[in-house]
Amino acid sequence: MVTRRDVILSGGMAIAAAGAFAMTPRRDLNLLGDQQLEKLVPLRIGSWTQQPSSAFVLPKTEGSLSDLLYNQLLTRLYQSDQMVPVMLVMAYGATQSDQLQLHRPEVCYTAVGFQIISTAAATVALAPGVKLPVRELAAMSDRRIEPIVYWTRIGDDLPTDGRQQRSMKLAQSMRGYIPDGILVRISTVAEPSPEIYAQLGEFARELLLSIPAANRQAFIGRPLAAELNAKVAPGGAAVKAP
Repeated sequence: MVTRRDVILSGGMAIAAAGAFAMTPRRDLNLLGDQQLEKLVPLRIGSWTQQPSSAFVLPKTEGSLSDLLYNQLLTRLYQSDQMVPVMLVMAYGATQSDQLQLHRPEVCYTAVGFQIISTAAATVALAPGVKLPVRELAAMSDRRIEPIVYWTRIGDDLPTDGRQQRSMKLAQSMRGYIPDGILVRISTVAEPSPEIYAQLGEFARELLLSIPAANRQAFIGRPLAAELNAKVAPGGAAVKAP
């Protein structure tokens, strides 16, 4: 015999199941598509030119979970006669879920013996009125200190810390999206100072201006890419007001 309690319990379970289905991500939000980072990122960026190197702290090791996290990994050293040398690392993951999501540099550096000695949210001015949210770090080991500027993109969002990354990913999941993600890390070997961070920020700006306008969304999301594209000409120069 079916009781009133059974009906109430069954109804509650149905509502819970419907809610769980509604919150289950079902649509991919992939801003990189089938593009390759190696082809999108130029060998010359502003006054910097790519040079061979292997002196990187990498977010990926063969045979580890990180192999599942990143579909593409780009590492390059850029040198300039006027500016500090720059180590560029990009790690791209096509799926950002509870099981698979980008590891922030705070995790990667400490995992290989570095100590994070400073961290702060900051912005990089890409064009008049267009600012990229980034994080400035300094990581120290027995042999060197690395000032670092990095940002992460999860779908269209640009979280600057782990808490924001989790909350933004949850919000996108509730909208039904399975977002892709990219970590862009720019660093050098030097004593941290405002001047050094300014040069790393300048590299970040030149990097994004050197990428074709149609592809910038893969690095900074569609809203910020649209703002930047509206302010700069195809060659990277600021658009003049009419």
